[in-house]
Amino acid sequence: MAGYSHYHRCIETPPTAEQLLEINEALTKELEKERALRQHLEWKLRQLLAKHFGPSSEKVHPDQRELFGEAVQAVVAEETAASSEPEKSESPGAGQEREKEKEKPKQKRKGKRMSFPNAMREEIIEISVPEEQRVCPVTGIERKFVRWEETIKYKWVPGHFVRLIIRRAVHAVPASAGAELCPEPIVTAEMPPAYRIIPGAIAACSLLVHLIVSKYCDHIPFYRTEQIFRRRYGVVLERQTMCHWMKRTCPYLLELYQALHYELRQGSYLQMDETWVRLMDPDTKGKTKKSFFWVIKRPGHGVLFWFDAGRSHQVADEVLGDFSGNLQTDGYGAYMTLSRKNPGLTLFGCWSHVRRKFYEAIDANGPDAGWYMMEIQRLYRVETEAREVQMSAEARSALRLQKSQPILTSIKARLDADRDRASILPSSPLGKAIEYTLSRWNALARYADSGNGEVEIDNNWVENAIRPTAIGKKNWLFIGHPNAGQQSAILYTIIENCRLNDIDPVEYLEDVLPRIQDHPKARVCELLPRQWKAAREQRAA
Repeated sequence: MAGYSHYHRCIETPPTAEQLLEINEALTKELEKERALRQHLEWKLRQLLAKHFGPSSEKVHPDQRELFGEAVQAVVAEETAASSEPEKSESPGAGQEREKEKEKPKQKRKGKRMSFPNAMREEIIEISVPEEQRVCPVTGIERKFVRWEETIKYKWVPGHFVRLIIRRAVHAVPASAGAELCPEPIVTAEMPPAYRIIPGAIAACSLLVHLIVSKYCDHIPFYRTEQIFRRRYGVVLERQTMCHWMKRTCPYLLELYQALHYELRQGSYLQMDETWVRLMDPDTKGKTKKSFFWVIKRPGHGVLFWFDAGRSHQVADEVLGDFSGNLQTDGYGAYMTLSRKNPGLTLFGCWSHVRRKFYEAIDANGPDAGWYMMEIQRLYRVETEAREVQMSAEARSALRLQKSQPILTSIKARLDADRDRASILPSSPLGKAIEYTLSRWNALARYADSGNGEVEIDNNWVENAIRPTAIGKKNWLFIGHPNAGQQSAILYTIIENCRLNDIDPVEYLEDVLPRIQDHPKARVCELLPRQWKAAREQRAA
């Protein structure tokens, strides 16, 4: 009996109903956390699958999630099999032979850097000395025709090369007529501007323009252009020569670039973004490092690219210069640092980036993320309504106060409530989207405040301007030198402004490059794409 009593005392008292409810609630919360963690890990797996095999579009395709599971397993199996294969053995003397090969001095490449076939269409251009220069203004003695000064240039006509034989007349005062009395006894007809963009080079303006447009508009790297010229036309023109020509052409366009930079900063509203590009590291041979194109856009006026190896707020400050006003950017922290240090800047956020965050959370937190997506879509419907009737900035501001502000209030309330929900992990896609939005809320909601009708809801306009560089860098892979990076920024700026103003860049450059040589520097802004088009339309009218 004594043992039984001891056993009976060891049995715990059964929990009460209240304790069971508390235990059940705790276990339920723990289960919700475990489910959220599992969903987060499943989402990570789907992201990896989508990164390697899926499309880059933001359209939702729920039926396509598991299409590539077997493909991933097959790739892993192939890599495993490849890594398990024994390495091929080499002969004992193979290493010594390789060392000898390394010690051999590299032979210089032989061959012509530039050659054109003899059988090529030719054009002869004869340039006479103007009548007023045929008589010496000091002595009044007539300068007689002596000979033709011939220069060979090559121009590009769509589909083929043309050899230009430019014959410039040479006039001189005869020795018997008192040539020693004339301060300028010999006069040669001036070379037309289209053929003297690069003094001494054989490239006419049309060939230089073709190279610029091919690389910076059509995204064809110079090494492919070199192959095309050799294969189709029998022309040997090395890419080193093309790069040199771009370097010699850029100083003319630099004047336009600087004038545009000044014009953009005179407004009260700019959009800004940056994109990375590979730069050949000058300190480490054969290695590349990240550098950046910074881009600013003033809606309705133009866009400008700026190259720099860094991505700090000091670079953004350099690009903006003395600008003060409304600056719209993505959520990159450098802009927030810049706005704190520069009281003249008012920072605006980008709802397109917010929408992207919630889109990425749909797979893991479908219903909650879907609610945010629908509310953001309602904000964009307001913008569409204003754009369709081409509202003024004042009218759009009033429309936003009426329709957008209540939506923003609803989104903010839901964000504050969802941040404290136990079922939404901070590390989950939805938790990160919520934190991203709340940390930038003031900048995001500011566009709907009174008086901000000129500011867009997102930064998409400047991002659309960046897209051509994304296509280009997939083809030419990297920039060879920091100086070439800024040259690329200048040329991208000119090409993109032509695109924004619906201008054929070939027509524009073939007209502006010859003219800018003698154009007054104080009026260089007249040759910017937007003003150039307006002047042509005015003359046509």
